[in-house]
Amino acid sequence: MLTLLLALILLLDDGSSPFPMTPAVPQVNPQPTVVADEPHPIGTVRREEFYVLQADSPLLVVASPPGLVEITHEQGPMMARGEFAGGDGTTETRMLLGNHLYFVDAIKSGSVELIVIPAGATDAGQIHRQLVEVQAGPRPPPGPEPVDDDQIPVDDTGGFRVLLLLDETADVATLTAVNSLQTRRWLDDNTDDWRRWDRSTIEADDMDDEEPVWRDIWRAAEPELPAGAQLLVIRGKTITVRPLTSQIVQELEAMR
Repeated sequence: MLTLLLALILLLDDGSSPFPMTPAVPQVNPQPTVVADEPHPIGTVRREEFYVLQADSPLLVVASPPGLVEITHEQGPMMARGEFAGGDGTTETRMLLGNHLYFVDAIKSGSVELIVIPAGATDAGQIHRQLVEVQAGPRPPPGPEPVDDDQIPVDDTGGFRVLLLLDETADVATLTAVNSLQTRRWLDDNTDDWRRWDRSTIEADDMDDEEPVWRDIWRAAEPELPAGAQLLVIRGKTITVRPLTSQIVQELEAMR
């Protein structure tokens, strides 16, 4: 296993494409006139899926025209779980081996050229280009005004906070979504603060070690909460409660 990992890491520095590639498709009883489906760079990125460029050394990654995708640099290696560009649409766990990872997130539908320039490049032949079709899809429309039954008053919290409240009824898909890199990145980027609590544990805890604002939120919400795993969105003086499902990011986008 160690030999395989080292070989994969070395491949990142051999001048090969840094773009995510389609898997090789083996042929069964190939005919002489049939051309094998060789791996090639993936040319489509959709909203809510990972499109990741990997390299052992730093890259400059430029999108032209700007505004269709957002490019985020992360230090690797790291493990990521979610849907991946070029995959079969199911949730996967992958080990991303590059020391430098560039996540390309779909923002607006259209065609964009990704231009990749290695650090210290001195020759045009070192530059990689890939045309990518961005399928962002329409953003979810603003959600309807929450009904009174969904809202709980609280002392002014002065911000936008999210509480993911799990319990033993949460299914595997919901647990996977709660623990996914996609969900954590959304919460880190879009909230003032957030928490992931297990309901059975927090109900038995006196919360002395928690911040005062979260103690206030729990005191206000706990008597009013329905059974089951719940999503709590806290804005100022209002807590909005929805069932916690595997569609966490989509639900939060609609409520934002």
